Amino acid sequence: MNAGIGTTYYTGDLTEAGNLGHLRLGAAINGAIAYRYSPQLTFRLEGQVYFIRGSQKSTHLAYNNLSFYSVNPDIWAGIQWDFWQENDKNHVIIPYALLGAGLTYMTPRATFAGSYVSLAPLHTEGVDYNRLPVIIRYGLGVPIVATERFKWNLEAAYTHVLSDYLDDVSTVYPDRSKLDVFAAALSDRRLELGTIPNATGAQRGNSNRRDGYFVLSVRLIFIVRTYVQRNYRRSFPR
Repeated sequence: MNAGIGTTYYTGDLTEAGNLGHLRLGAAINGAIAYRYSPQLTFRLEGQVYFIRGSQKSTHLAYNNLSFYSVNPDIWAGIQWDFWQENDKNHVIIPYALLGAGLTYMTPRATFAGSYVSLAPLHTEGVDYNRLPVIIRYGLGVPIVATERFKWNLEAAYTHVLSDYLDDVSTVYPDRSKLDVFAAALSDRRLELGTIPNATGAQRGNSNRRDGYFVLSVRLIFIVRTYVQRNYRRSFPR
């Protein structure tokens, strides 16, 4: 059994690669159960709540003025593979890789006129997108402290979301005349900067690249020893 807490970094249409001065980090908390099937293979089931955010402010697209934040749940199941066996005397630290799939529920929001607004129901691009997409997660971890019953692991994982609407931005600006006034104001926020709105069909996002998020976390693992495991450890003394 294990639990973790960490920081998030969103990748998508409202972030800019290499803009280290404006990373806009978030936070995550998670819990998992895992079962060691063999000396190197572990099955893992995990649930998480994560906060991510993004904004075009201080980027080369600042003139479009789009932004979002989300507090989303996700759940995934997969495998964890240790690079060496637990009883390997030649390696004091044994890192691991993880791979799995699951689901997340997307809740993109924005701040508008001093209020928090849910963006998905507004159909800001004229699209009613799926808010429960499949996710694929992969990453690496390494124990930093270990005892007989407890471990502290440092883990870095990336979650690839099979949707481009994690941030409510994907394709082009819709025809504003087909949106209600409120939806039109959240679809194109240039008016808040005193500039004219984008033309219908102008580029709003990049639909060729799906969204995702990194999580760097510290995890506390409590090891539950079974009768079979205790006998296994006795047969392979360190």
